[in-house]
Amino acid sequence: MSAVFLAMALSRYFSSRQPNLHENSLTYLQRAHAVNIVGPMTVSEGQLISVTAKPVHFLHPVFQFWIELPNGRYESSGPYSAHSHFTFTATSLGTFHVKVFAREANAPANENLSQRQLYEVGSSSIPINTTPSAAYPIQLTANEPLVRTGQAITLTASMGNPTPIGDFFELKDITTGQVVYRTNDVDTFSYRQKFLSHAESFVAEVVDPTSTGNPVLMRSETLSIDWSTKPIGTNQGHANRAGQTVSIVYPAQGTVGTPLTLRAVAKGFQHPVYQFWLLPPNGSYESSGNYQPSSTFTFTPRIPGPWQVMVYARSQSAPSHETPAQQAIYEAKSNTHFVTVTNPNP
Repeated sequence: MSAVFLAMALSRYFSSRQPNLHENSLTYLQRAHAVNIVGPMTVSEGQLISVTAKPVHFLHPVFQFWIELPNGRYESSGPYSAHSHFTFTATSLGTFHVKVFAREANAPANENLSQRQLYEVGSSSIPINTTPSAAYPIQLTANEPLVRTGQAITLTASMGNPTPIGDFFELKDITTGQVVYRTNDVDTFSYRQKFLSHAESFVAEVVDPTSTGNPVLMRSETLSIDWSTKPIGTNQGHANRAGQTVSIVYPAQGTVGTPLTLRAVAKGFQHPVYQFWLLPPNGSYESSGNYQPSSTFTFTPRIPGPWQVMVYARSQSAPSHETPAQQAIYEAKSNTHFVTVTNPNP
């Protein structure tokens, strides 16, 4: 009998102690997961806004950013991704409220509400105010705000008058501090830059090489190019490593306020799932959300102009939180196409 009481006492003792859990087995509450967001306080209208997620106590975090636009609409960065940076365009004056959600990469992919409270944490919302664009003597633009590994984009610098005689018109990579292109006696130049695996920032300058003080005579506003493992933007489609492809059927024209339907056509896949992407005129990328088996996606254009459309495809059995290397293995992308949207006839 004494042995029974001894066993019961030991059981109560050990059950009352805090278990010494391995880090991988800790729950969110035990590990005190949190995520913060960092971004600028003010930007000029039309410029890129870059925000960064700062996870706390995560092992393999993935992120989803949300933006409340000045008009009250919400946009997201798309499905959860391992990228802790997100860049979008300040398309209007007012205040953009931005926050980020974080979770472990191996958390359930289609969780219910109670699971979401267990696996998902959100940052506070930060306000970013947009102000009227400043008048810079040099304008520096890029044909792509988001690039992928190995992709080349065109940077164009322009000003009102040709470079003064003896001075240089330069493009400087302020990420590395190097001058990547130099010319003179022109008012515009373009430069093709290939990106590797990180974001970069550039500035265009007119410099006086003979100056013994500050040689910079004029300077553009800084232009930041964000890096993405997904080849979104105006580029050609690609097959995945297995040779599977996807194309997109789209209307060539549309009208503001009238729904438009896109259709994906996959080849070589047995059970494909799809993710559609849109780029409104002078806007930021919008997606159809998580990969879905539906091969069609309907959206309603809100503004006139050229809308870019594209679609990704992958097998339903492919990893749900793939690494950048796995993206190239499992994902296929269509060519990017344009839908011309006009205002309705009065």
